Amino acid sequence: MGGVLRAALICGMGVQILLGLAWLIKNIGGLQNFQETRLLLAGESAADSFYSGILYRGLAALLSSRLWILYGFQLAAAVVASYGLMSCFFGREKEVLRLFGALALTTIPQAMQCHLAVLPWSLGTSLLLGETALLKRAWDIRGRAWGLVPDEREPGSGIKGQEAGRHTARRAAGGLAAAMLILWLLILLVLPLYAWFALPMIFALLWRIGKGWKGSGRLVCALAALALFLCSVTVNCGWDPGHWNRKLAADALSRTGWPYFQYTYDVFPQPQHDEIGLVTAREVSAYADGVERVLIPKLEEMYGAEETTALLWELAGICLRDNLKVDIKNIVWDMAAYHATPPILLMQFKGRAYDAYSGTNYEQMRSCAPLLTRHYVVYSGRWWWVMLALAAGIWVCEGLQRGISREKTGKGTRKRGLWGRLRTFLQCWFPVLAGMEWMIVCLVLNGSGIMDYKKNLWVTILWYVASMWTLTLTEEEGSEEWRS
Repeated sequence: MGGVLRAALICGMGVQILLGLAWLIKNIGGLQNFQETRLLLAGESAADSFYSGILYRGLAALLSSRLWILYGFQLAAAVVASYGLMSCFFGREKEVLRLFGALALTTIPQAMQCHLAVLPWSLGTSLLLGETALLKRAWDIRGRAWGLVPDEREPGSGIKGQEAGRHTARRAAGGLAAAMLILWLLILLVLPLYAWFALPMIFALLWRIGKGWKGSGRLVCALAALALFLCSVTVNCGWDPGHWNRKLAADALSRTGWPYFQYTYDVFPQPQHDEIGLVTAREVSAYADGVERVLIPKLEEMYGAEETTALLWELAGICLRDNLKVDIKNIVWDMAAYHATPPILLMQFKGRAYDAYSGTNYEQMRSCAPLLTRHYVVYSGRWWWVMLALAAGIWVCEGLQRGISREKTGKGTRKRGLWGRLRTFLQCWFPVLAGMEWMIVCLVLNGSGIMDYKKNLWVTILWYVASMWTLTLTEEEGSEEWRS
C-alpha cells in the first residue's frame, strides 16, 4: 500500500513539474507589470513602501534590458537552493529524487510566477531555503551517519577518538554558521524584511555552538546574535522611535479600519469627522493602502507629524471597537491564506474569501498564457490537499509496517518514546517553524486587504518539502536522518 501511495505522490508532483515547465516556456520572454517592477526598472524603488534591497535594485537596473538573464539567475538560485534542501533528506544514491524534488519545489505556481518577475521575492525565498538547508545539516552533524562523531564500536574510537570527533564536528558547525551568516547578509541586501525571519535559525545554531564552548566562546556567540539583531533593526526600522510609532499606528488603523472606514467614519468625534470628510473616508475604503496613500497626507497637513500619529491610534481604537467581529474574521482568513496559500487561493478566485492582492497577481500571471495558467493554478490548489493526504498515508502505512515487522522478528525495539522523538524533531525544526510563524504574523499585522502570496513563498514551499520527506521513509537511514 505504501508503494502505491509513493508512486501516486511522485506522479502528482510530475504533473505539476510538466505544467510548470510549460508555463516557463510560454512566459520566459514576458514582463509582469507590477508597480514595484516598474519602479525597479526605472531605478526608483528606494521608497519605504517597497521591499527591494540595494543589491536587488542594482541587479534589476543592470539587467533591465536583458530580463531573461535575471529570470535565469532567479531560476538557477531556486533550483540550487531546493536541491540543497532535498539533499538533506535523500542520500547520494538518490540523486534522481534530489533533482526531482528540486524541480517540484521550483515549479510551484506561486514560486514560478516570482521566478519570472522583476521582484525580490524569488531570490529572498531561495536564500531562506539555503538557510534552512544549512541549519538542517548543522543539526545532522551530531549523528554518526556523517562520521563526525565516532561510533564506540569502531576500533580506535576511545576517549581520544571521541574528542577528535567532537572537535571535527565543532569545526564543521562553525563553517556552517559562517555560511549562514553570509547568506543572511545577502538576504539583508536583497530583501531586508526576510532578514528578520532568518534570525531564529541563526540564533538556534549560535546557541548550539555556544553550548559546546566555554567562557569567551559563549560571549562571542552572544555578541554575534546581538549584532545581527541590531543590524536588522537598523536596516528595516531605523532608530527613530517616532518613525516606529507612526508605522505601528498606520498598520493598526489599516488592519482595523479597512474596508469599512467610510461607515465607521460616522462615529468619529468632532472635529475629526468634519476635517476628514466623507470623500476622503470613501477613498480610504476604496484602496487597501488608503491610510498611507490618502489619509495620512491629509492629516499631516492639518495637524503635523506628532499629532497625526496620536490621532491614528485614536481612530484605530474606534475602528476596532466598531468592527471587532469583522476584524477577527479578516485576521483569521489572512492567517489561513498565509498558512495554506494554494487551496485558499482557489477560494479567493471564487469570491468565497475576502479582498486580497491575489486577483492582481493572477491577472499578471495569466497575461501570456491564460488557459495554461488557469489549469496550472487550479491543479496546484487541488493537488495540495491530495499531496498532504498521500504523505500522511505513507507515514501511517510505514509506521504500521514497522510495528508489524518488530512484532514478527522481535527486533528493532524502540530506543526512544514518542516524546523523545518529538523533542529531537523540535530541536531541529522549531527555529524554522518560529521563523515561519513570525513571517506570517508580521504580514498579517501589516494591514487588512493586502494579503499577497508572493511574500510567503517560504511557507508554501516547506509544505511540499514535508510531503517529499515521506519518500525517505522506505529507508531506515533516511528516517533516522530526519529524526536526528
